[in-house]
Amino acid sequence: MDDIACGLIIPHVLHDNSDRARALTVSWLRWNYFGDIFEDSSLDNLLLRALSTGCRYCLIQGYGHILTEHAGPNGGKAISAFDALRLWAKERRFIFAGVADRCVFVDLEAWQHHGQPKLEPANLVPFGPELAGHMLDLQPDLSRASDFFAFLKDMSEKAGRGVFVLNYESYDDIEVPAETFQRPLSTLYCVAAGLKPNRIFHTHGITENSTVVFFDYSQHALDFRRRLDEEWDGEDYPAYLRGAFTHTHNTHYYLWPGAKLDAMDWQELERLWELELTRWGGADAFKTHWRSYQNIKKDYLLCNILKPQPLLERIQPEEGSAIWWSNAFCTIYSATHHSLEEKRSFYESWINALADKAPMLFHYGSDHSNCSVNGMNASAYREAYFARGGDPLMSRKLHRLALRF
Repeated sequence: MDDIACGLIIPHVLHDNSDRARALTVSWLRWNYFGDIFEDSSLDNLLLRALSTGCRYCLIQGYGHILTEHAGPNGGKAISAFDALRLWAKERRFIFAGVADRCVFVDLEAWQHHGQPKLEPANLVPFGPELAGHMLDLQPDLSRASDFFAFLKDMSEKAGRGVFVLNYESYDDIEVPAETFQRPLSTLYCVAAGLKPNRIFHTHGITENSTVVFFDYSQHALDFRRRLDEEWDGEDYPAYLRGAFTHTHNTHYYLWPGAKLDAMDWQELERLWELELTRWGGADAFKTHWRSYQNIKKDYLLCNILKPQPLLERIQPEEGSAIWWSNAFCTIYSATHHSLEEKRSFYESWINALADKAPMLFHYGSDHSNCSVNGMNASAYREAYFARGGDPLMSRKLHRLALRF
Protein backbone atom coordinates (compact mmCIF):
# COMPACT_ATOMS: atom_id res chain seq x y z
CA MET A 1 0.00 0.00 0.00
CA ASP A 2 2.92 2.34 -0.67
CA ASP A 3 0.69 4.86 -2.46
CA ILE A 4 -1.61 5.31 0.57
CA ALA A 5 -0.54 6.46 4.03
CA CYS A 6 -2.88 5.93 6.96
CA GLY A 7 -3.62 7.90 10.09
CA LEU A 8 -5.88 8.02 13.14
CA ILE A 9 -7.51 11.25 14.27
CA ILE A 10 -7.76 11.47 18.06
CA PRO A 11 -11.29 12.58 19.01
CA HIS A 12 -11.83 15.82 20.90
CA VAL A 13 -13.94 13.96 23.47
CA LEU A 14 -12.89 10.54 24.73
CA HIS A 15 -15.42 7.92 25.81
CA ASP A 16 -15.32 4.87 28.04
CA ASN A 17 -15.11 2.77 24.87
CA SER A 18 -12.48 4.88 23.11
CA ASP A 19 -9.65 2.38 23.61
CA ARG A 20 -11.83 -0.42 22.29
CA ALA A 21 -12.97 1.68 19.33
CA ARG A 22 -9.36 2.57 18.50
CA ALA A 23 -8.27 -1.07 18.71
CA LEU A 24 -11.02 -2.22 16.35
CA THR A 25 -10.12 0.46 13.80
CA VAL A 26 -6.44 -0.49 13.88
CA SER A 27 -7.10 -4.24 13.83
CA TRP A 28 -9.32 -4.05 10.75
CA LEU A 29 -6.94 -1.65 9.02
CA ARG A 30 -4.15 -4.20 9.50
CA TRP A 31 -5.81 -6.77 7.24
CA ASN A 32 -4.56 -4.76 4.28
CA TYR A 33 -2.22 -2.03 5.50
CA PHE A 34 1.25 -2.77 6.89
CA GLY A 35 2.89 0.65 7.02
CA ASP A 36 3.19 3.09 9.91
CA ILE A 37 -0.13 4.41 11.21
CA PHE A 38 0.17 8.07 12.21
CA GLU A 39 -1.92 9.33 15.12
CA ASP A 40 -2.65 12.94 16.08
CA SER A 41 -5.46 15.22 17.19
CA SER A 42 -4.67 17.59 14.29
CA LEU A 43 -5.68 16.72 10.74
CA ASP A 44 -3.06 19.10 9.36
CA ASN A 45 -0.30 17.40 11.34
CA LEU A 46 -1.40 14.02 10.04
CA LEU A 47 -1.36 15.25 6.45
CA LEU A 48 2.10 16.76 6.82
CA ARG A 49 3.43 13.48 8.19
CA ALA A 50 1.77 11.58 5.37
CA LEU A 51 3.19 14.03 2.82
CA SER A 52 6.71 13.30 4.08
CA THR A 53 6.30 9.62 3.12
CA GLY A 54 5.96 10.40 -0.58
CA CYS A 55 2.56 8.72 -0.78
CA ARG A 56 -0.04 10.07 -3.20
CA TYR A 57 -2.99 9.61 -0.84
CA CYS A 58 -3.76 9.64 2.86
CA LEU A 59 -6.62 7.82 4.56
CA ILE A 60 -7.55 9.19 7.98
CA GLN A 61 -10.02 7.36 10.21
CA GLY A 62 -11.68 8.23 13.47
CA TYR A 63 -11.85 5.78 16.35
CA GLY A 64 -14.55 3.20 15.65
CA HIS A 65 -14.46 3.50 11.87
CA ILE A 66 -13.92 0.15 10.14
CA LEU A 67 -12.66 -0.81 6.70
CA THR A 68 -14.45 -4.06 5.96
CA GLU A 69 -12.56 -7.01 4.54
CA HIS A 70 -13.46 -8.97 1.42
CA ALA A 71 -11.05 -11.91 1.32
CA GLY A 72 -10.77 -15.14 -0.59
CA PRO A 73 -8.36 -18.07 -0.90
CA ASN A 74 -5.03 -17.65 -2.67
CA GLY A 75 -6.04 -17.26 -6.31
CA GLY A 76 -9.69 -16.67 -5.41
CA LYS A 77 -11.98 -13.72 -5.87
CA ALA A 78 -11.32 -10.85 -3.45
CA ILE A 79 -11.20 -7.07 -3.29
CA SER A 80 -9.94 -4.93 -0.43
CA ALA A 81 -11.10 -1.48 0.63
CA PHE A 82 -7.74 -0.13 -0.55
CA ASP A 83 -8.23 -1.55 -4.04
CA ALA A 84 -11.71 -0.03 -4.09
CA LEU A 85 -10.34 3.35 -2.97
CA ARG A 86 -7.74 3.31 -5.74
CA LEU A 87 -10.35 2.55 -8.38
CA TRP A 88 -12.60 5.28 -6.99
CA ALA A 89 -9.78 7.87 -6.92
CA LYS A 90 -8.70 7.18 -10.52
CA GLU A 91 -12.06 8.39 -11.79
CA ARG A 92 -12.27 11.61 -9.74
CA ARG A 93 -10.52 14.88 -9.06
CA PHE A 94 -10.66 15.91 -5.40
CA ILE A 95 -8.68 17.16 -2.45
CA PHE A 96 -10.82 15.86 0.40
CA ALA A 97 -13.38 13.06 0.24
CA GLY A 98 -15.44 11.19 2.80
CA VAL A 99 -16.99 12.23 6.10
CA ALA A 100 -15.34 14.77 8.42
CA ASP A 101 -13.91 13.31 11.66
CA ARG A 102 -14.88 9.77 10.65
CA CYS A 103 -13.13 8.83 7.41
CA VAL A 104 -11.35 11.30 5.15
CA PHE A 105 -9.44 10.37 2.00
CA VAL A 106 -7.00 13.03 0.82
CA ASP A 107 -5.20 13.47 -2.48
CA LEU A 108 -1.92 14.75 -1.05
CA GLU A 109 -0.67 15.90 -4.43
CA ALA A 110 -3.75 18.08 -4.92
CA TRP A 111 -3.61 19.27 -1.30
CA GLN A 112 -0.02 20.40 -1.75
CA HIS A 113 -0.71 21.97 -5.16
CA HIS A 114 -3.53 24.09 -3.73
CA GLY A 115 -1.45 25.40 -0.82
CA GLN A 116 -2.41 22.86 1.84
CA PRO A 117 -5.95 24.17 2.45
CA LYS A 118 -7.92 23.52 5.61
CA LEU A 119 -10.66 20.93 5.48
CA GLU A 120 -14.10 22.47 5.13
CA PRO A 121 -17.10 20.11 5.30
CA ALA A 122 -18.57 21.80 2.23
CA ASN A 123 -15.49 20.78 0.23
CA LEU A 124 -15.76 17.07 1.01
CA VAL A 125 -16.58 14.88 -1.97
CA PRO A 126 -18.93 12.09 -0.83
CA PHE A 127 -17.73 8.52 -1.26
CA GLY A 128 -21.01 7.33 -2.71
CA PRO A 129 -22.29 3.78 -3.20
CA GLU A 130 -19.06 2.52 -4.78
CA LEU A 131 -17.34 2.51 -1.38
CA ALA A 132 -20.31 2.07 0.96
CA GLY A 133 -19.83 -1.69 1.15
CA HIS A 134 -16.23 -1.30 2.27
CA MET A 135 -16.82 0.99 5.24
CA LEU A 136 -18.61 0.68 8.55
CA ASP A 137 -18.92 3.42 11.17
CA LEU A 138 -19.39 2.06 14.69
CA GLN A 139 -19.08 5.61 16.09
CA PRO A 140 -16.41 6.79 18.57
CA ASP A 141 -18.43 5.52 21.55
CA LEU A 142 -19.35 2.27 19.72
CA SER A 143 -23.03 3.21 19.96
CA ARG A 144 -23.67 1.60 16.56
CA ALA A 145 -21.63 -1.53 17.18
CA SER A 146 -24.27 -4.00 18.37
CA ASP A 147 -24.64 -5.76 15.01
CA PHE A 148 -20.87 -5.76 14.53
CA PHE A 149 -20.31 -7.27 17.96
CA ALA A 150 -22.88 -9.95 17.16
CA PHE A 151 -20.90 -10.67 13.99
CA LEU A 152 -17.66 -10.92 15.99
CA LYS A 153 -19.24 -13.29 18.47
CA ASP A 154 -20.52 -15.49 15.65
CA MET A 155 -17.17 -15.51 13.83
CA SER A 156 -15.24 -16.28 17.02
CA GLU A 157 -17.53 -19.20 17.76
CA LYS A 158 -17.09 -20.52 14.23
CA ALA A 159 -13.31 -20.18 14.50
CA GLY A 160 -13.32 -22.77 17.27
CA ARG A 161 -14.78 -25.30 14.83
CA GLY A 162 -13.31 -23.90 11.64
CA VAL A 163 -11.44 -25.65 8.82
CA PHE A 164 -9.45 -24.05 6.01
CA VAL A 165 -9.47 -26.48 3.10
CA LEU A 166 -7.52 -23.95 1.01
CA ASN A 167 -5.03 -21.26 1.97
CA TYR A 168 -6.07 -17.62 1.95
CA GLU A 169 -2.44 -16.52 1.96
CA SER A 170 0.19 -16.80 -0.76
CA TYR A 171 2.96 -19.40 -0.93
CA ASP A 172 5.50 -16.82 -2.08
CA ASP A 173 7.27 -16.59 1.28
CA ILE A 174 8.12 -20.30 1.38
CA GLU A 175 8.96 -20.98 -2.27
CA VAL A 176 12.71 -20.38 -1.86
CA PRO A 177 14.15 -21.01 1.62
CA ALA A 178 16.71 -18.60 3.03
CA GLU A 179 20.30 -19.53 2.21
CA THR A 180 20.96 -20.01 5.91
CA PHE A 181 18.25 -22.67 6.24
CA GLN A 182 19.75 -26.12 6.79
CA ARG A 183 18.01 -28.51 4.39
CA PRO A 184 16.23 -30.92 4.51
CA LEU A 185 13.33 -30.08 6.80
CA SER A 186 13.63 -32.03 10.03
CA THR A 187 10.46 -30.90 11.83
CA LEU A 188 7.72 -28.57 10.67
CA TYR A 189 5.39 -27.08 13.28
CA CYS A 190 2.36 -25.59 11.55
CA VAL A 191 -1.29 -24.66 11.74
CA ALA A 192 -3.68 -27.24 10.27
CA ALA A 193 -4.74 -25.12 7.31
CA GLY A 194 -4.88 -25.97 3.63
CA LEU A 195 -1.97 -27.44 1.69
CA LYS A 196 0.70 -24.85 2.49
CA PRO A 197 2.34 -27.27 4.97
CA ASN A 198 2.90 -29.67 2.07
CA ARG A 199 4.37 -26.92 -0.06
CA ILE A 200 6.80 -26.07 2.76
CA PHE A 201 7.98 -29.68 2.82
CA HIS A 202 8.34 -29.69 -0.95
CA THR A 203 10.43 -26.51 -1.12
CA HIS A 204 12.47 -27.09 2.05
CA GLY A 205 13.17 -30.78 1.54
CA ILE A 206 11.39 -33.87 2.83
CA THR A 207 12.86 -37.22 3.87
CA GLU A 208 11.49 -40.31 5.57
CA ASN A 209 12.88 -38.89 8.83
CA SER A 210 10.94 -35.63 8.56
CA THR A 211 8.17 -34.89 11.07
CA VAL A 212 5.19 -32.55 11.09
CA VAL A 213 3.39 -31.29 14.19
CA PHE A 214 0.04 -29.73 13.35
CA PHE A 215 -1.32 -27.37 15.99
CA ASP A 216 -4.63 -25.54 16.03
CA TYR A 217 -7.27 -24.24 18.42
CA SER A 218 -9.92 -25.90 16.27
CA GLN A 219 -10.29 -29.61 16.96
CA HIS A 220 -12.30 -29.76 13.74
CA ALA A 221 -9.27 -28.52 11.79
CA LEU A 222 -7.04 -31.16 13.35
CA ASP A 223 -9.60 -33.91 12.73
CA PHE A 224 -10.02 -32.85 9.09
CA ARG A 225 -6.27 -32.84 8.57
CA ARG A 226 -5.89 -36.26 10.19
CA ARG A 227 -8.59 -37.72 7.94
CA LEU A 228 -7.04 -36.07 4.90
CA ASP A 229 -3.65 -37.55 5.74
CA GLU A 230 -5.10 -41.02 6.30
CA GLU A 231 -7.73 -41.23 3.56
CA TRP A 232 -6.77 -39.09 0.59
CA ASP A 233 -4.63 -40.47 -2.24
CA GLY A 234 -3.40 -37.07 -3.47
CA GLU A 235 -5.65 -36.98 -6.53
CA ASP A 236 -8.72 -34.85 -7.33
CA TYR A 237 -9.02 -32.76 -4.17
CA PRO A 238 -12.47 -31.40 -5.14
CA ALA A 239 -13.79 -34.97 -5.32
CA TYR A 240 -12.42 -35.67 -1.84
CA LEU A 241 -14.05 -32.49 -0.53
CA ARG A 242 -17.40 -33.48 -2.01
CA GLY A 243 -17.36 -36.44 0.31
CA ALA A 244 -15.94 -34.52 3.27
CA PHE A 245 -18.58 -31.81 3.02
CA THR A 246 -21.38 -34.38 3.37
CA HIS A 247 -20.13 -35.17 6.89
CA THR A 248 -19.80 -31.69 8.36
CA HIS A 249 -20.29 -32.61 12.07
CA ASN A 250 -21.01 -28.92 12.79
CA THR A 251 -17.75 -27.93 11.10
CA HIS A 252 -17.43 -24.41 9.71
CA TYR A 253 -15.55 -24.50 6.41
CA TYR A 254 -13.77 -21.29 5.37
CA LEU A 255 -14.24 -20.97 1.63
CA TRP A 256 -14.59 -17.70 -0.31
CA PRO A 257 -17.07 -14.78 -0.15
CA GLY A 258 -20.53 -15.98 -1.11
CA ALA A 259 -19.64 -19.70 -1.12
CA LYS A 260 -22.03 -22.00 0.73
CA LEU A 261 -21.92 -25.74 1.24
CA ASP A 262 -25.54 -26.13 0.21
CA ALA A 263 -24.96 -24.15 -3.00
CA MET A 264 -21.32 -24.88 -3.76
CA ASP A 265 -19.74 -23.42 -6.88
CA TRP A 266 -17.84 -26.58 -7.78
CA GLN A 267 -16.55 -25.02 -10.97
CA GLU A 268 -14.76 -22.37 -8.91
CA LEU A 269 -13.34 -25.02 -6.60
CA GLU A 270 -12.10 -26.97 -9.63
CA ARG A 271 -10.45 -23.78 -10.91
CA LEU A 272 -8.70 -23.22 -7.58
CA TRP A 273 -7.49 -26.82 -7.53
CA GLU A 274 -6.09 -26.50 -11.04
CA LEU A 275 -4.31 -23.34 -9.95
CA GLU A 276 -2.85 -25.25 -7.00
CA LEU A 277 -1.61 -28.03 -9.28
CA THR A 278 -0.02 -25.47 -11.59
CA ARG A 279 2.10 -24.24 -8.68
CA TRP A 280 3.35 -27.79 -8.21
CA GLY A 281 4.05 -28.44 -11.87
CA GLY A 282 0.99 -30.61 -12.47
CA ALA A 283 -1.01 -33.44 -10.93
CA ASP A 284 1.79 -36.01 -11.23
CA ALA A 285 4.25 -33.79 -9.37
CA PHE A 286 1.79 -33.27 -6.54
CA LYS A 287 0.97 -36.98 -6.36
CA THR A 288 4.69 -37.80 -6.12
CA HIS A 289 5.04 -35.39 -3.21
CA TRP A 290 1.95 -36.79 -1.48
CA ARG A 291 3.37 -40.32 -1.59
CA SER A 292 6.54 -39.09 0.14
CA TYR A 293 4.52 -37.09 2.65
CA GLN A 294 2.40 -40.10 3.61
CA ASN A 295 5.51 -41.84 4.95
CA ILE A 296 6.55 -39.22 7.51
CA LYS A 297 5.58 -39.00 11.18
CA LYS A 298 2.62 -36.74 11.95
CA ASP A 299 1.25 -35.38 15.23
CA TYR A 300 -1.88 -33.33 15.86
CA LEU A 301 -1.93 -30.99 18.86
CA LEU A 302 -4.87 -28.98 20.17
CA CYS A 303 -3.35 -25.64 21.17
CA ASN A 304 -4.33 -21.98 21.09
CA ILE A 305 -1.16 -20.17 20.08
CA LEU A 306 -2.12 -17.26 22.35
CA LYS A 307 -1.58 -19.78 25.18
CA PRO A 308 1.22 -21.77 23.55
CA GLN A 309 2.68 -23.82 26.41
CA PRO A 310 1.56 -27.23 25.04
CA LEU A 311 3.25 -26.44 21.73
CA LEU A 312 6.37 -24.98 23.32
CA GLU A 313 6.81 -28.23 25.23
CA ARG A 314 6.93 -30.09 21.90
CA ILE A 315 9.40 -27.83 20.11
CA GLN A 316 12.96 -29.12 20.01
CA PRO A 317 16.22 -27.24 19.25
CA GLU A 318 17.34 -28.82 16.00
CA GLU A 319 18.81 -27.82 12.66
CA GLY A 320 16.48 -27.72 9.69
CA SER A 321 13.28 -27.01 11.63
CA ALA A 322 10.63 -24.43 10.76
CA ILE A 323 7.34 -23.11 12.09
CA TRP A 324 4.40 -21.59 10.21
CA TRP A 325 1.74 -19.90 12.33
CA SER A 326 0.10 -17.89 9.52
CA ASN A 327 -1.64 -14.79 10.97
CA ALA A 328 -2.70 -16.44 14.25
CA PHE A 329 -1.84 -13.32 16.28
CA CYS A 330 -3.88 -11.01 14.06
CA THR A 331 -7.26 -12.64 13.48
CA ILE A 332 -10.89 -11.77 14.10
CA TYR A 333 -10.70 -14.02 17.16
CA SER A 334 -7.71 -12.19 18.65
CA ALA A 335 -9.18 -8.77 17.83
CA THR A 336 -12.47 -9.74 19.45
CA HIS A 337 -10.99 -10.98 22.70
CA HIS A 338 -7.84 -8.90 23.20
CA SER A 339 -6.60 -5.33 23.08
CA LEU A 340 -3.72 -4.20 20.88
CA GLU A 341 -1.35 -4.25 23.84
CA GLU A 342 -2.51 -7.69 24.96
CA LYS A 343 -1.84 -9.08 21.48
CA ARG A 344 1.57 -7.44 21.54
CA SER A 345 2.33 -8.98 24.93
CA PHE A 346 1.27 -12.45 23.77
CA TYR A 347 3.41 -12.13 20.67
CA GLU A 348 6.52 -10.89 22.42
CA SER A 349 6.29 -13.70 24.96
CA TRP A 350 5.94 -16.11 22.03
CA ILE A 351 9.02 -14.96 20.12
CA ASN A 352 11.07 -14.85 23.32
CA ALA A 353 10.07 -18.41 24.15
CA LEU A 354 10.88 -19.64 20.63
CA ALA A 355 14.29 -17.97 20.60
CA ASP A 356 15.12 -19.41 24.02
CA LYS A 357 13.91 -22.91 23.16
CA ALA A 358 14.98 -23.28 19.52
CA PRO A 359 17.17 -20.41 18.27
CA MET A 360 17.65 -21.99 14.81
CA LEU A 361 13.90 -22.49 14.20
CA PHE A 362 12.91 -20.66 10.99
CA HIS A 363 9.81 -18.48 11.17
CA TYR A 364 6.89 -18.04 8.77
CA GLY A 365 3.79 -16.03 9.60
CA SER A 366 2.83 -12.53 10.67
CA ASP A 367 3.20 -10.57 13.89
CA HIS A 368 0.54 -9.02 16.14
CA SER A 369 0.11 -6.16 13.63
CA ASN A 370 -0.06 -8.56 10.66
CA CYS A 371 3.41 -7.58 9.39
CA SER A 372 4.99 -10.49 7.54
CA VAL A 373 7.63 -12.63 9.23
CA ASN A 374 9.85 -14.88 7.11
CA GLY A 375 13.40 -15.69 6.12
CA MET A 376 14.85 -15.48 9.65
CA ASN A 377 15.47 -17.91 12.46
CA ALA A 378 14.14 -17.40 15.98
CA SER A 379 17.31 -15.87 17.38
CA ALA A 380 17.85 -13.38 14.55
CA TYR A 381 14.19 -12.44 14.42
CA ARG A 382 13.94 -11.70 18.13
CA GLU A 383 16.97 -9.42 17.94
CA ALA A 384 15.60 -7.56 14.90
CA TYR A 385 12.08 -7.26 16.33
CA PHE A 386 13.11 -5.68 19.62
CA ALA A 387 15.62 -3.42 17.87
CA ARG A 388 12.76 -2.07 15.75
CA GLY A 389 10.15 -2.03 18.53
CA GLY A 390 6.72 -3.60 18.87
CA ASP A 391 4.40 -0.56 18.79
CA PRO A 392 1.14 -1.75 17.14
CA LEU A 393 1.08 1.42 15.01
CA MET A 394 4.59 0.87 13.64
CA SER A 395 5.54 -1.08 10.55
CA ARG A 396 8.12 -3.85 10.78
CA LYS A 397 9.78 -5.06 7.59
CA LEU A 398 11.42 -8.11 9.09
CA HIS A 399 10.95 -10.37 6.11
CA ARG A 400 12.22 -11.20 2.65
CA LEU A 401 8.73 -11.06 1.14
CA ALA A 402 5.61 -9.25 2.33
CA LEU A 403 2.33 -11.16 2.19
CA ARG A 404 -1.29 -10.13 2.51
CA PHE A 405 -2.86 -12.37 5.15
